[in-house]
Amino acid sequence: MKNTRRTRRTTALLSATLGVVLAAVMSGCSSRVDDGPQVDWASDVCDSVQDVGSKLALPASDQKDAKKYHAEVVTFMEALDRQLGALDKKMRQDGAPPVDGGDATYKKALKNLRGARSSLADTTSQLKKAKVTDEKSLKAALEKAGEGMGKTGGYQGPAHDFRADPALKQAFDKAPECENLPGVGPSAPSAG
Repeated sequence: MKNTRRTRRTTALLSATLGVVLAAVMSGCSSRVDDGPQVDWASDVCDSVQDVGSKLALPASDQKDAKKYHAEVVTFMEALDRQLGALDKKMRQDGAPPVDGGDATYKKALKNLRGARSSLADTTSQLKKAKVTDEKSLKAALEKAGEGMGKTGGYQGPAHDFRADPALKQAFDKAPECENLPGVGPSAPSAG
């Protein structure tokens, strides 16, 4: 009984950490506005982020079958990596934002995205190799994965990185596609 509670807490911690990464790629959508190239560019970024996030769902936390749950978490993490890879590709297609100094902000956002992907890949690889046979081994594997994901726990996604540029912050504030992105829309705190 005690191990079940610990495993649930560990799973909740891992889910919360993965949820931070997932929240970085989740959003709602709305109609496009033509308010200059910066707003169009920000709209494209938010559309891309939305597309990635809409395809992901955390596995249910039923751990009665430890091997099955372990496989589901690994599958989710692999899917997250593929979606972040698709976001990276889309960002490279869109290019740097059309503002002074936008190239530096763009390079930083790509670097941060790739760093998060690298950490996720390492954690996924370790979790995949973990020998899970029962609830106790599942708990140990999830705790180790949670530690690995803790390194990227502060990552809030590329749209958040772009908002650090004051000119882009205004563009993200005006782009309706960015309105419902967690940590990105007009009510988001200023990045810094």
